[in-house]
Amino acid sequence: MGGAVAALVLATAAAVLIPAPAAVPSPPPQVPAPSGRVGAIYQLIEHEGSAGRVGALAPIFAWATPDGRLTDLAALRGRPVVITFWATWCVPCRKEMPAFDRVAARRPNVAFLEVDLQEDADTVLGFFDQLGLRHLQPILDPGARTARRYGVVALPTTFFVNPAGVVRHVEVGGPMSEQTIESRIAQGP
Repeated sequence: MGGAVAALVLATAAAVLIPAPAAVPSPPPQVPAPSGRVGAIYQLIEHEGSAGRVGALAPIFAWATPDGRLTDLAALRGRPVVITFWATWCVPCRKEMPAFDRVAARRPNVAFLEVDLQEDADTVLGFFDQLGLRHLQPILDPGARTARRYGVVALPTTFFVNPAGVVRHVEVGGPMSEQTIESRIAQGP
């Protein structure tokens, strides 16, 4: 019975947190204008065998950096990547973001991508400024397309990706401590 209740809660959260894609096909990707210190995703790149699950290649997305450069997840191959899907209204996200920032300050070889779920740049920057977050890369996910591609059903959800681009661990819920974050990064290949 408990499993059925948990499945119902997850399904309800998915319906509330991540809206279904629109029936109308989306226009070709347009590169968003950079805004302050926040990047924005503009394209999902299909790659055979990629999925938001342990053992699969992490789905590749492309984003415009705050300084206007275009990059994608594949450009980070060769170093560990931590991808967190979050929102400013998410209480566990608010609690764990400072831990991510402290680990990122100590681990410059690890890319920390904080993918915000459907909020605007001003809201995200206000949140980062309020908490003094300086070592994380906030990225907007307009329309939550990337979150859906990764199969995110609850916030926060964090994907630990090894240097080869393979998802090594998925953490659903939070908040995580610095020690937990460090141990997930250390899981390696």
